[in-house]
Amino acid sequence: MKNEKNTLYPFPTIEDRNCAELALTTFLRVQNGASRAIMLLVLKAILKKYHLTKLKLNNCIVETNERDCIVIKPKKFITDKNCPNCNEAIYSTDSKVRIISICEGQRSDFVTYGCQCGEVFGKVEVTSPVT
Repeated sequence: MKNEKNTLYPFPTIEDRNCAELALTTFLRVQNGASRAIMLLVLKAILKKYHLTKLKLNNCIVETNERDCIVIKPKKFITDKNCPNCNEAIYSTDSKVRIISICEGQRSDFVTYGCQCGEVFGKVEVTSPVT
């Protein structure tokens, strides 16, 4: 029986990294439930294949949380209300920006947004006033 601590796993291949990027960008462009589900399945499969808990992509980091769910964390952050690449408003009803993941906190949530232009970015959203 092999000792798990001494087992070496390969790094993700360029093909698998490209597949992860493609799954993310496809969801951002198509923006429907099926493309989101496929994106999450692809990302989870790549993490599992290489025994990873974290995978760095071009504009975000994909991780699994303690419940083995996919969490996407951005590399770019905003404080205003627009996509930093194309200036699309994130709160309008016909926005091309979607919530990709949310990490909830006591007084604020850390929200990862993705825009149809391909940009992934994060924002701290205050959920309760500071007293």
